[in-house]
Amino acid sequence: MSFHQNIVKRAAASRETIRGIHLTFPAPTAIEVLSSLNLDFVYLDGEHGSFETRDLEAACLAAERYGIVPIARVPDRTAATITRFLDRGVRGIVVPHVESADEAREALDAVYFGPLGNRSFGGGRPFFTEIDNLPGHLAACNENVSVGIMIESGKGLDAVHEIAALRGVDYISFGLNDLAQSLGHPGEPGHPTVKSAVEKAAGLIRSAGKPVREDFMNLAWINQVLLTGARQLLVQPSGQAY
Repeated sequence: MSFHQNIVKRAAASRETIRGIHLTFPAPTAIEVLSSLNLDFVYLDGEHGSFETRDLEAACLAAERYGIVPIARVPDRTAATITRFLDRGVRGIVVPHVESADEAREALDAVYFGPLGNRSFGGGRPFFTEIDNLPGHLAACNENVSVGIMIESGKGLDAVHEIAALRGVDYISFGLNDLAQSLGHPGEPGHPTVKSAVEKAAGLIRSAGKPVREDFMNLAWINQVLLTGARQLLVQPSGQAY
């Protein structure tokens, strides 16, 4: 069993721009329809979305068919949760609410097989009966899984440089709404205090040799895609439907 290179991991290292869709609900057909746009990745929101285990696998199968890399935000950083997502075919993990290097290491330990981590190996996709060289397969998994860490609190900001410097972390992103709330400005992700804190943290991340998500990812939410398309096709400039 061979792997195609994970374009998300590659782009995080090279800073080339990649494009993808953020899905908050199971929609393999939407992945198929949007594949004509030559998307690079699909982002499955397992924290705030409505994905069950079977939904994850169906989304990964659809993405793989069209050469799209499936990545997912997990609801928590436990090994059991991360393993479940990876075993269904997800090739990139986004870890929310990380507040320290130790918490990031906990997630990394679950994402990577030894010697980089302690990821559990079992009957996930691709099924182990089709793997001729297991050591080589595990090494290929490590080389082709991406890890994004989300900073969503003041404590996370304080630890951001140490987190970004960790081996195995590919990029950092910010959960702006939760971060704004943590900094005392709920509902104001554009508040000057929040913007200043993010800009300072982004500089620290880049100084550690890692990008922030916006340095290389162009991401559209499926809800925005649907509404933008519907408005363009169904609503006249006056605001009246055809």
